[in-house]
Amino acid sequence: MKKILGINISHNCSFAFLENGILKEYYEEERFNYIKDYMPEENNRGIYNYKYKALDCFKNITFDMVIFSSYNRGHLQIEMPIVNHILTQVSHKDFSFHLDNHHIYHAICGLHFSKFNEAIALISDGGGENVYDKNFKVLQSIYLINKDKVQNKYRYISNKRNDYFNHFPEIEQLKVLENIDTVFSSKLKAGLKYIHYLRKAGFNYGEEGQLMGIAAYKNSKNNLDKQVLEIANIAQEETLKDVIELMEKAITYSDCKNIILSGGYHLNCSNNFKLVKLFPKYNFFVDPICHDGGTAVGAALYYENYL
Repeated sequence: MKKILGINISHNCSFAFLENGILKEYYEEERFNYIKDYMPEENNRGIYNYKYKALDCFKNITFDMVIFSSYNRGHLQIEMPIVNHILTQVSHKDFSFHLDNHHIYHAICGLHFSKFNEAIALISDGGGENVYDKNFKVLQSIYLINKDKVQNKYRYISNKRNDYFNHFPEIEQLKVLENIDTVFSSKLKAGLKYIHYLRKAGFNYGEEGQLMGIAAYKNSKNNLDKQVLEIANIAQEETLKDVIELMEKAITYSDCKNIILSGGYHLNCSNNFKLVKLFPKYNFFVDPICHDGGTAVGAALYYENYL
């Protein structure tokens, strides 16, 4: 009996147990330590010494494979100490870690829960894996996916995530890498744009739901700050435009009518609903674990079904 453990070491740190292709258990570490959006971090001595409480659920299991997922912090000097530390707490025969599969894992997780035989997967978030060099992050992707194959058709790559701290030359050019339609840009897009407006409105990271929620009160009588309401509505409108453009591009790659939405941006249920209404001929499915926690499921299934 083949036992696989998928582990996400990004925010929403999570664990997915797959046995003979069946998802048996899924846990998020924050449910055990009560730290919202918990992500493994380095302490001030440079040692990862945290005891993962969710792993107690697997203490009597020896895994054939432990496969890790991350949004990619930039280099293995940061990622591998986390991986090695977790491995000391798991009985296992082998492990695997792919730095560049963050959006693939989102797509695979969505397909698993959708029950579609095939689909077009649209991924939008605040920044997936690094591509080209460490300054560029994937903000949006399009995949054609079925039970046997996952194919990346498009990706939007921006240096703007790091531009909060550093300034890089403006880049606007269309390139093709590895037969993938690729846009390199210095512009905000979708999830990262939403984070920009979140901060502009005075909210903290992790409070995106509050910004989405107050956008509905723009024209009602209330005591909410009018400027904040305006920012909330701009965030909704501009990022909806981004995902509409992604959808319009996606349907040029395939005649498939099944659409999967995944990546942290698609926690935005208000704009998901609008997108569904705008494309009534398509069958939409929103990944129920579309934040990074779901990539633990995607990683385990990736090893089981695609490697």
